[in-house]
Amino acid sequence: MAGIVLASTLVAGVAAQSRKQTAPEVFNARASVGAAAGRGDAYVTIRVDRYSAKKDIDKLESTLKTGGSAAFVEALKGAPVAGGFEVGGRTVSIRYAKEVTAEKGRTITLVLDTPVYFVGGGVPGAKPREGFDVAIVQLQMDPAGVGEGKMAVAAKVKPGPDGPDVEAYEGEPVKLLSVMRKIS
Repeated sequence: MAGIVLASTLVAGVAAQSRKQTAPEVFNARASVGAAAGRGDAYVTIRVDRYSAKKDIDKLESTLKTGGSAAFVEALKGAPVAGGFEVGGRTVSIRYAKEVTAEKGRTITLVLDTPVYFVGGGVPGAKPREGFDVAIVQLQMDPAGVGEGKMAVAAKVKPGPDGPDVEAYEGEPVKLLSVMRKIS
């Protein structure tokens, strides 16, 4: 799933201007999971208590480039908790939370410190789970707090030609539909 990229590109002009971080914030979404064995939906809550400091993001991205996936996962587990991803009564810690604003909204990228689920992992002939040590969420939100997203519920992070890339265990990302920023 090379489409989810941890490092976001710079946006030219007005869109690149800094915007005040909006954490803490909560998002509710419907995760739509599809595999050869069938489809299913689950409701998730994403709680971003704070966005990661630039120095923490830079350190993690540098660690991936120089030390590979295993070093990245080790550094990630030592990074400060930035929030939580809740599904089915289980909460997984978010350790990387990055927000990039643009003219028409923002992109939020989150890295969880453990996989959430191995879609299709129990079927005969499923690939080994080794190396799929994190989960990645990417949300595209409009200014009104409505959006959509995608998620690699079990992922392997690797350096790519244009920055870090993600290989999803499930092949295709899980779709996050009806993403809404919860108003307190």
